[in-house]
Amino acid sequence: MAKTIVGSILHGAYGDLYLQSLCLKHYAVNNPDVELKLFAATKTRLESFRALDLSFASGFELWTEIENHPEIERFYQFQVFDSDLKADVLSNLSVATLAKFDREHNKLPFIYMRDHRLVPLEDRYQLGLSETGRTDLVRVAAANGVADAIWQKPTVGFLWRYRGPEEKAVSGFGQKPPEKLVRTYSRMFRELIERCDCHILICGMNVVTDDTNRERTDCKYPAFGLDLPADRVTYMKGLSWPLELEIASRATACCGHASGFTEGLWLKRGRDMVLMDAPPHYLAKVAYRRMPLFDLDRPAEMARAIFSRSAEAYGRRIEAILKTARQRIGGAGR
Repeated sequence: MAKTIVGSILHGAYGDLYLQSLCLKHYAVNNPDVELKLFAATKTRLESFRALDLSFASGFELWTEIENHPEIERFYQFQVFDSDLKADVLSNLSVATLAKFDREHNKLPFIYMRDHRLVPLEDRYQLGLSETGRTDLVRVAAANGVADAIWQKPTVGFLWRYRGPEEKAVSGFGQKPPEKLVRTYSRMFRELIERCDCHILICGMNVVTDDTNRERTDCKYPAFGLDLPADRVTYMKGLSWPLELEIASRATACCGHASGFTEGLWLKRGRDMVLMDAPPHYLAKVAYRRMPLFDLDRPAEMARAIFSRSAEAYGRRIEAILKTARQRIGGAGR
């Protein structure tokens, strides 16, 4: 029996694309009568996500190729109400192609994950690297200064994602001033370095935005960093979202602000992740939607995210993860 050919457009922020891809892999695996064809909404996203193994689909092309695939019978589309998707992609498609989209129901990745009980994520639904991605990982790691010697110490991956109050998806209202966060996080990491002899991998900071990286980084990286010993910190440069996620996921412990990057880290790791200073708007959305992220669907974890919001508390949790990892390694060596 011939398969039903279904299309889907990956779009939005990098984190959106990552969650969409996870859900579409689950969809493809559990619908063997479907042949999935993927498209990217922008060339930047297309080039970036080719680092991931998307072989659950029969193709991955730029959205401009959609009209060249009349064999597609329908689209299984996430976040179809997104204004950028409408303006940049859907408005340019033919009436016949648009008829293949369900534009009445807004499928959301985290609702799909909740309804299909994808969390914790099984290994078969994880997104590994493509052959190109595995090759590029070596280059990106070297360009970021991530030497093999870094992994000889305990490592902490940290993601900075400060949100302004004007942001629509998640408002930064209620966040502490960035200058205060820089001071307290610097002190927290310096204490962790002293007590745990660890190395800090930082994503989302200390990057100068210019014409060469503006679209790739979405202008989200500040030029400032944390006050840490130069030999104990490595800053990722925003060279590849999927590959820097892969690098950060290998850290002993991970922590950071609420973002698609930390959501991806949490889904990829399944544990040893500390959410820091999540904006009230983010926590409210998680609670309202019952989003299965960071274990926030558990009342105790939500309470901790609301009431235990000091650098000292985060530091204690990260230190506990590092100590537990050291004990696991020590026990395995006996």
